[in-house]
Amino acid sequence: MNLPSQNSNTGRTLRAMHGAGPMTAGAIRRKANMHPDTEITARIRDIRKLGCIVACYNIPQGDGKQLWLYRIDYMPRVIRDALNAEMSRRVAA
Repeated sequence: MNLPSQNSNTGRTLRAMHGAGPMTAGAIRRKANMHPDTEITARIRDIRKLGCIVACYNIPQGDGKQLWLYRIDYMPRVIRDALNAEMSRRVAA
């Protein structure tokens, strides 16, 4: 399985969300070290096209605004194994 490149926005988003709990788009952007103008929801849409199931939760705020949290609920085994192998190589180096 060819994963999205570590240098692509989709690849950074996937790696930031892998193994993490629910995160806001801003938290994903910061963890992935991406430019503030990057559209995270578009990258999440790309991750869904890879076969992952990304859940989004709407949490109403007291001031009438809404907070959206995103989490990968399912990831195909091939992608998960490739990411875990990549992480273990990074730790071993």
